[in-house]
Amino acid sequence: MVSEERKRNVADDFLLCNRCGACKAVCPVAGALGDEWASARGKVELAEAFFRGERLSDEDLRKTFDLCLHCMACEDNCPSGMRADEVILAAKAEMARRGMIPRMKRIALRMLEGMDNDLFRMMRMLGLSRKGPPHGTGGKSPLSIFYPLLGWPRQRFFPLPKDKPFLRKGSEFYPASFFDRILLDPARFTGETIGDAGFDRATASALIDMVLKTRMKNRAERRRAYFFVGHTVNHFFPEEAEAIVLVLNILGIDVQAPFDQVCCGAPAFYAGDIEAARRAAALAVERISREEFDWIVTSCSSGGRMLKHEFPRLFDLNEDGFFEIAWDPVTEVFTRKGEGSSAREEYLETGELYRKNIEGRIFDINELIVDLFGMEKAVRGFDNMIMNMDGEQEKAAAQGSDDKPIDPRPTVTYHHPCHLNRGQKIDWQPEIILESLPGWKYIRMKDADVCCGGGGMFTFTHPDESEAIAKRKMDAVENAEPGVVATACPLCRIQFMDMMKRRFVTEAKKKDLPPREIPVVSPVELLAGDLLKLLR
Repeated sequence: MVSEERKRNVADDFLLCNRCGACKAVCPVAGALGDEWASARGKVELAEAFFRGERLSDEDLRKTFDLCLHCMACEDNCPSGMRADEVILAAKAEMARRGMIPRMKRIALRMLEGMDNDLFRMMRMLGLSRKGPPHGTGGKSPLSIFYPLLGWPRQRFFPLPKDKPFLRKGSEFYPASFFDRILLDPARFTGETIGDAGFDRATASALIDMVLKTRMKNRAERRRAYFFVGHTVNHFFPEEAEAIVLVLNILGIDVQAPFDQVCCGAPAFYAGDIEAARRAAALAVERISREEFDWIVTSCSSGGRMLKHEFPRLFDLNEDGFFEIAWDPVTEVFTRKGEGSSAREEYLETGELYRKNIEGRIFDINELIVDLFGMEKAVRGFDNMIMNMDGEQEKAAAQGSDDKPIDPRPTVTYHHPCHLNRGQKIDWQPEIILESLPGWKYIRMKDADVCCGGGGMFTFTHPDESEAIAKRKMDAVENAEPGVVATACPLCRIQFMDMMKRRFVTEAKKKDLPPREIPVVSPVELLAGDLLKLLR
């Protein structure tokens, strides 16, 4: 397994790969396609040939390295600690240096640099936006006539952006004082109120206690959060952003969400365009550093990973920076050249701003809530064995037994986003939040930590492979039979909305089965909903 202490060095990673195939066993792309070159092991071997200077087709290189979800399952399961994901990123970075990113892809990446870019403004001007809730809108999208041109099936679900994005829609500052009068009224938390809401009373009382204690502490310390929203939440799921602000305000935290936010650079980063990602990251750091705050809160798993782990590398603040890989034919070893040192000099001021204002303050919303509530993993017993357990046991518990009455609350299950679970080591926190909800019965999903096939842009650029990968996840959803699926990544959310629409609506109708519309939400939205019911 990968040691967190070992510095990232692709030259070392080449030496660590012993071709055992452990990565192939867990690679979702290899599992769906069944080809050796689709696995991490195959990509590492191709990367070695590429860096040795062997003559290879540009098209074959792009095709092979693009077929990676960057789910990091290979790294988690490598017995020698080799980081295949790093090798693949290094190969993509070298291809970008050589101008091998297609022109159309570069244009698309450039369009994503601004938070409120021309693409989304044009869609809203043409009326290609939604006013209602996100679930169910994709099937009626007027854009579906263009799906075949993109290689997408006509039945694809793709949510339209909201008619107004979160940023620009409301305020740049949301004070926690808004809830002072409401939360000082003890009558709002009587047993009758809890019962009327259809809640589990013991769970509701525990949640109220945690909320009031947390709020009192944060208000006394005048805590403030900078909400780093991200493209997908801003445009497609502003409801989630509103829920995050609501929860933080209820917990006594002032929230600032400046309109001048920019992209974190993740799309360019995973395309291999390290320089474009570095420029985006530098601008993000400069904008964030203008503000005063205690925490930076994220709700995008890839964005949070970028801020926490990739920004220091982009500015060469550690020995994990991005370096060119060279092959020495005499000694027959790979080495890395000092490209990172130039980044340190060019972005010296940016690096200092990052260390002073950002480093150590970045929290995923689920991570921060659990931290503020004082919840502990060991107490609740969340571990990998439990997370991978078959959902049948949990489903049976929700349905009741001879000795235990049926729990009437609606059920929710959870999917672990790769860049939150493996990328940020945040796994049990979203689950424990769901277990703490008085209005919901939590059921653990089988294979909850297996990649859903979304992979950022992967679901759009490789629709067939993405659908094949998602089949295992849809089987798990069908097995759990939840009323709602929760996940903590907006792009995983789009993937689930699409694949569940196909499986449980489109396919069900073809088989003359009753269709099931299963909403997809984030844990914080469910928490916000329960808190609002308690405050009424």
